[in-house]
Amino acid sequence: MDTDRAYRGLLLSEHVYTASRVALAAAAWVLLAVARADDANNVMNWFTVAGATLVSVVTVGLAVAARVRDIDFLRVLIWSIPFDLLALGALTVGLHGLEDPVYPALLALPVFYSYVIRRREIWMLAAASAVTYLVAHAFAHPVLEWTAYLVFAIKAVAIVYVGSIAAFAAARHRDRQLEIERSTAEREDLAEQLRRRLSELQAVSQISEVIHSSLEFDRVGPLVLQILRKVIDIPSCCLFVIDKPKAETLFSASAGLDGSAVRVPPGGVGALDVGDAHFTCMSVLDHKHMMVVFCAPADALEELTDEDRIVLQAVSSELVVAVENSQLYKLTRRLAITDELTGLHNYRHLQNRLDEEIERARRYRKDVSLLMIDADDFKRFNDTHGHIAGDRALAEFGDLLRSRVREVDLVARYGGEEFSVVLPETDAAGAFVVAEKIREAVAHHEFEDAEGTRGPRLTVSVGVATFPAHAQDRESLLRQADGALYSAKHGGKNRVRSPQPLRNPAPPASPETLKTPAGPAAPAAAGEDPHVREDG
Repeated sequence: MDTDRAYRGLLLSEHVYTASRVALAAAAWVLLAVARADDANNVMNWFTVAGATLVSVVTVGLAVAARVRDIDFLRVLIWSIPFDLLALGALTVGLHGLEDPVYPALLALPVFYSYVIRRREIWMLAAASAVTYLVAHAFAHPVLEWTAYLVFAIKAVAIVYVGSIAAFAAARHRDRQLEIERSTAEREDLAEQLRRRLSELQAVSQISEVIHSSLEFDRVGPLVLQILRKVIDIPSCCLFVIDKPKAETLFSASAGLDGSAVRVPPGGVGALDVGDAHFTCMSVLDHKHMMVVFCAPADALEELTDEDRIVLQAVSSELVVAVENSQLYKLTRRLAITDELTGLHNYRHLQNRLDEEIERARRYRKDVSLLMIDADDFKRFNDTHGHIAGDRALAEFGDLLRSRVREVDLVARYGGEEFSVVLPETDAAGAFVVAEKIREAVAHHEFEDAEGTRGPRLTVSVGVATFPAHAQDRESLLRQADGALYSAKHGGKNRVRSPQPLRNPAPPASPETLKTPAGPAAPAAAGEDPHVREDG
């Protein structure tokens, strides 16, 4: 039997039990005082004295034991049963002439102990109480009629019967109490699980909201881990999203670390050293061409519950979707400003970039130049070698342009066979030099024909315009460069031309802040326009 539960049951009737024992002892001494008036009962008085004294001593002993922490009170209470039976037997003998006053105590003894001991032991105690009652009366009444003994026997049977009923009722009460406690514990456990599930759902919802709040996913990754490690109660962890075919880490984040560089182990599974810590990595999601790897201290991973792993898988699914969306977003952004055939920037990006460069040149008193380039007689090239060879020629043409300019310069496909180059911090002379390099590179390059054999050649005409020497805004700069290109085309092709400078251009940049141009300006011959050069 559960001692703590038995003691809690005892506490419910402790005051009644104590009061009953005190009342029994007091009644014994009072009855003793009454019985002593009759000398004929002097021998019986000694039984009463012994019983009252034993009841008093046991009561005091139990009161002391109940207040000493190191003593098992229930064990002391059970040990007191034989002494209680002796005391009640002695009182029964000593007070037999007073209408059997001790019988209620013998009847109540099994009832009280039904809160403390098991049912079988209660039956044994009831039987012992009945035997004590019969023996005491047999000693006190050695010669009686058989009807008197029959009455005593009936009373003894009543003690066993009441004890059995008390044992049965107490057992049912304990079973009911156990069931109530078990149901309460189950409800508390279910409530705790519900609170945890609710917390996990809220965390997953919050993580999903954070993940999908921005297509620039690299910014929100650490915040996702901060939320996740609070839900699954892990002090530090790492998370990786890996492109399996390329064996490339698409996303990585860590939380609870000192900022050390963390790399996923080969294959995504195994040990990982992070500073002084030893992590174990496991795959939590394998999705098509992506895999999500979670790393944490080995002991923390072993303590993960099935529910924690479900949360990890849910978050990992959201991460994979977010990474795919981020990749699509970046691809869309790149395609929005990129020409598909040549890989160069397109007309739209050219316009935006030209606005930015002109504004910067105006603010810092710098120059910015624009080249307009057109392939000469490209229609004849297409007609001769086919459109496939023409497309390959345009792609090679874009590569040639990129190879002849700086990284800060912008090369774009203007449309058809026309291209543009934006040259930041480059004046008209420097831009003219760059244009000449491009013209010469194209003129000496051999393109592929329809069979892939190199040999065909192309030439280009180039128009050069500079802000603020030739124009004051983007539209006029484009118009001046296009006009110069028109002049080069109608002047014989395969040449570079630029317009005449403005009469009242914007104040030039200070010499101290001018950047070195892309190349030295070609020296002008006597009487030659330094902005016009033709290749005969």
